[in-house]
Amino acid sequence: MYNIVSCLCSYGYIYTSNGVSLHEFAMSLLRGRKSSVKDSDDLCIICADGGILVLCDGCPRAFHKECASLSAVPRGKWYCKYCENKFQREKFVEHNANAIAAGRISGIDPIDQISKRCMRTVKNPEEAEVIACALCRCYDFSKSGFGPRTVILCDQCEKEYHVGCLKKRKIADLKELPKGKWFCCADCKRIYSALQNSLNSGEERLSESCLGAVRMKLKEKRMDFVGDLDVRWRLISGKITSRETRVLLAEAVSIFHDCFDPIVDSATGRDFIPSMVYGRNIRGQDFGGMYCAILTVNSVVVSAGILRIFGQDMAELPLVATRIGSQGQGYFQLLLSCIEKLLAFLNVRRFILPSAVEAMSIWTEKFGFKEIPPDLLVSYKKTCWQLITFKGTCMLEKMVPKCRIIRHEETEAETETETESDAPDE
Repeated sequence: MYNIVSCLCSYGYIYTSNGVSLHEFAMSLLRGRKSSVKDSDDLCIICADGGILVLCDGCPRAFHKECASLSAVPRGKWYCKYCENKFQREKFVEHNANAIAAGRISGIDPIDQISKRCMRTVKNPEEAEVIACALCRCYDFSKSGFGPRTVILCDQCEKEYHVGCLKKRKIADLKELPKGKWFCCADCKRIYSALQNSLNSGEERLSESCLGAVRMKLKEKRMDFVGDLDVRWRLISGKITSRETRVLLAEAVSIFHDCFDPIVDSATGRDFIPSMVYGRNIRGQDFGGMYCAILTVNSVVVSAGILRIFGQDMAELPLVATRIGSQGQGYFQLLLSCIEKLLAFLNVRRFILPSAVEAMSIWTEKFGFKEIPPDLLVSYKKTCWQLITFKGTCMLEKMVPKCRIIRHEETEAETETETESDAPDE
């Protein structure tokens, strides 16, 4: 499968050399699949739960009524918004001037021309040559029993270790596979604990001092709020859900689907995006360590990002987007700032994300990222093989600024100084 995902670009406007938009090609992978009650999904594509589902008549997808934002179960034929978007875009693509200028020729099927050159976007872990013990870099492991070549995975950084290598390096002397969570170091345990505390503490309202850029952009667009601008951010996980967070996760999925083409598995046609948002594993793809960061404005989710932290070494942000009606209002930058502050608090060293070539200048000039050289990226993937990369994108990184912790004594001293300076001269 050839599919490209960008944080800041619409692929309906990027064309191959024979005039096929990347969106059109991604959608073509699902074309021709006949849907029936027998071959429709038995889980909701949004929340991955079962129950009473509404089935799309154009694809195998199934939805809970609430997850599809339906007020009632539709009568007659019903098409999900992914199929509706496909129908609308395909209606105009054949006569699109940009497609013709890019090389589309009437009477020739451009999809057929390139279908033999399809490649998977996300490589299955079992196919990756970089998976190895983080200490000895050997690929062998014991498939049964417990011994020195048994492999154990850290529940935060997701690095793999031979039990024997851990003992040899005096990191851990395991007599059996531990029950519950296991961490390779104190830093990973600290980061995991802090993330769980963040999940439990819920949303954080941003102070007015953080909203300067947003206020300015709203004023420029003549959209300034007369009343209160209640902006909050929070971290959520599909593993710890409530009725409230399930709605928020569904909203995040909706935002990503509105902004990006589906990241589909070539064998099943299943979309990876809901699995990434909910932190679920699917067909060998391990998304279990992913969290969803969201920004709400007056209780409406406007921006969302998928975050995974590989211990102190690095964190990745494979997807981040702002609701179409809220773009250009400063919310994207605000969410990114909140995520960076969290990473700084956790003492994470670097922040990595994929970007389309067309969007690189925005990331580098506005947000301070730089392109990762190919040899350095290979080195990163040797220790963090789960790092998500997409065909046709560039990997960027940014060193996370250090978090300045203000001690209680400093705060008191500053308060006293301010009080003295404000006092009138006698």
